[in-house]
Amino acid sequence: MTSGFRAGWARFRSNFWLSLVFDAALIVAIFMGVHSWQTRHLPIDQLAPHTVLSPLAGSGNQAAVNSGQVGIVYFFAPWCGYCRVSIGNLQKLVDDGHVSWGTVVALDYGDALEVQAFIDKTGVTLPVLMGNAQTASDWGIKGFPTYYVIDAQGNISSRSVGYSTQLGMWFRSWWAL
Repeated sequence: MTSGFRAGWARFRSNFWLSLVFDAALIVAIFMGVHSWQTRHLPIDQLAPHTVLSPLAGSGNQAAVNSGQVGIVYFFAPWCGYCRVSIGNLQKLVDDGHVSWGTVVALDYGDALEVQAFIDKTGVTLPVLMGNAQTASDWGIKGFPTYYVIDAQGNISSRSVGYSTQLGMWFRSWWAL
């Protein structure tokens, strides 16, 4: 039985296109499994939490969600390396008009200076709000970065944890239209 399986497997792997499709499907399945596990406790298909926070620059309060248009709320920690390299993907989507709005929310920070240093280093010009433990709890944040795509009705249409490419963010926001 084992030798028959090995021979069949060797024939299967010797077919370039069949092997390529199998390997690609396996990679996609693993990726989808990891994504599903990471987002299993995050809200989806429900109204985004009403979140009004103080902005990093300025005074007063600002809502994290801009209802009426599709956008992204991006949660980060200033010490997070993945946040540092992925936050620019959101900035570019907004700058290019592929996403109507983006809001970034700082969590797990020491003080405003630490957040400001992160923003200065990344060159982000999107609104930056200063979140807290209650914000993290309301949105179910357990890792960084975490972002939510919000549809025009203010509902969470998609969410992701960890690094996301510009294409991945765009696709999720396009799907929310």
